[in-house]
Amino acid sequence: MKKTTQEAKRIISRPVDSAIGAKLNLTALQQTPGFMIRILQIQIFEEFFAYFAPVGFSPAEHSVLITVRDNPLVNQSVIADALRIQLPNLVKILSKLEADGFLERSRSTKDKRAVELSLTAKGQVAARQTSKMADAFNTLTLSALSTQEQKQFVEMLSRLVNARTALKG
Repeated sequence: MKKTTQEAKRIISRPVDSAIGAKLNLTALQQTPGFMIRILQIQIFEEFFAYFAPVGFSPAEHSVLITVRDNPLVNQSVIADALRIQLPNLVKILSKLEADGFLERSRSTKDKRAVELSLTAKGQVAARQTSKMADAFNTLTLSALSTQEQKQFVEMLSRLVNARTALKG
């Protein structure tokens, strides 16, 4: 884990310009939230893969694992909608997690067409481990901000996501 943390710190400490085209004039794009959020997402995903390499979870797999942990017997279609993962792609993720022994799929007793998900004992252990890793990763990711700025940043992101969701009605 220490090596992974050092690798993540190295990636995080790269100058922003190197990640978004130091030789290009991107001043106009850097003033747009969509562009900057997308660049930040790419940077965070690169760091996530390095940090979580020892446990072998991708961002999507981790998100599914934690969502199933926090929502026992959730329907896979509900997860696909909530995490914005196309159902065929989610099915591939679920198949991998199931093959690796982290979760189980079963037919709903309420709706025979629906598939419900639950974590196995191994999945519960993995969820606890990756939650701790995610806490440390998030701290590292937001380390350029003060504690107050970190809280404000996450709150502002939530407000923006909720506002976009409300617009879709």
